[in-house]
Amino acid sequence: MPTTLARFSSLRHRDFRLYWIGYVVSISGQQMLWMVEPWLIYEISGSKVYLGVNALAQAVPATVLVLLGGVIADKFDQRKLLIGIQWIYIVLLGLLAALALTEVLAVWHIFVVSFLHSAVSSFENPARQSMFPHLVDRAAMPNAVAMNSSIHPATRIFAPGLGGLILAGVLAVTDSARIAGGTVLLLTIGGVAVYAMMLMRVHLPPVKRSRGGTLLSDMAEGARYIWRERIFAHLIGVAYYNMFFGISLGVLFPVVAKDILDVGPFWLGMMHTAVGVGSVAGVVVAATLASPRFQHRLLVGGSVTLGASMVLFAMSTAYLLSLGTLFVLGTGASALNVAVQANLQMMVPNDFRGRVMGIWSIVHTSVRPMGEIQLTSIAAAVSAPFALAASGAMVVVFALFFAAPNLHLRKLPDLRETAAAAAAERTERGPARAL
Repeated sequence: MPTTLARFSSLRHRDFRLYWIGYVVSISGQQMLWMVEPWLIYEISGSKVYLGVNALAQAVPATVLVLLGGVIADKFDQRKLLIGIQWIYIVLLGLLAALALTEVLAVWHIFVVSFLHSAVSSFENPARQSMFPHLVDRAAMPNAVAMNSSIHPATRIFAPGLGGLILAGVLAVTDSARIAGGTVLLLTIGGVAVYAMMLMRVHLPPVKRSRGGTLLSDMAEGARYIWRERIFAHLIGVAYYNMFFGISLGVLFPVVAKDILDVGPFWLGMMHTAVGVGSVAGVVVAATLASPRFQHRLLVGGSVTLGASMVLFAMSTAYLLSLGTLFVLGTGASALNVAVQANLQMMVPNDFRGRVMGIWSIVHTSVRPMGEIQLTSIAAAVSAPFALAASGAMVVVFALFFAAPNLHLRKLPDLRETAAAAAAERTERGPARAL
């Protein structure tokens, strides 16, 4: 197969292609939501603490429900579950948009919707991570993981910038932050609706599902499995740490843009875009170094790049220099994230996929908001640059003194080979069991 086609081999599978296109559209809207939500809070209240409160509203339900979400993903049809969840998202975001467009939106409304949205996401993330590998054959799965991992960074290139442009345009005409924010929320809702319709056209093949246990016993079994197969605990731990201290820094972008760089909403959007461009570069790096022998270097190198770039970003008072550091930051964070996801998906068996990926998904649904809380708390107590620099230094220390010498992570090539042999054995026993 020609090299160019090989890079997109997973898209030759109809059902994965439908899922992927729908998810691209949905996450494009989601990127706008992640930008506009903290912007609205800061514009309405002027409070860094409220940014942390919103993060807490997201962290609590995600922490409580994530194990349950993984069990549900292993037991039930993930496609039907995802379709139902998208319509719940539409209702929640529709209420928020209506409040904003009628100019009655208060900060506490955003907190409530954030809480409910996070609770639903606890079921969405494990179901999605469990479903998409079943839409391709095993030979195409590494490419499917890379294509799935590329969605967030690729959409971050244009979606936040477009959202910032719309914010700036509507704000200039209406002089209302609420109406401007509500307009962007309508685009988010449209993206979710497209994803739901694409999922309705997807055909999920027969999948072996977890049977027999209670919800509590299945949750406990999933946690025991991760602890027993220690490589999963270490990979997920790397993701947790880097999200908590590093990748959650976006919550302070509105503060940095307004108070330090003195730029408006469009240029705030371009800060997210710079991270997105770097993230695509990180996906390319991770795809180029997809061989098992490079995985440990990707984990360590990505962490060091992320942390060092945070420190430089914290020190910058020039907008263009800040954009440059955010590009490098996005590259490191994305390479790290793709390496973690690819190794998890390639090694986890189907029976535990929902639970393992559910626990991994805490990195977005719970750990990210908790990281935002610590960043905004330090920023409120000291300053945003100090919070960013201190957290970046913690990321570098972790990479050099934990990830680099970690024996489990250094054994990734051997562990991947063992997992591939086990998958081949399952393939011989029956196609419904294999990926």
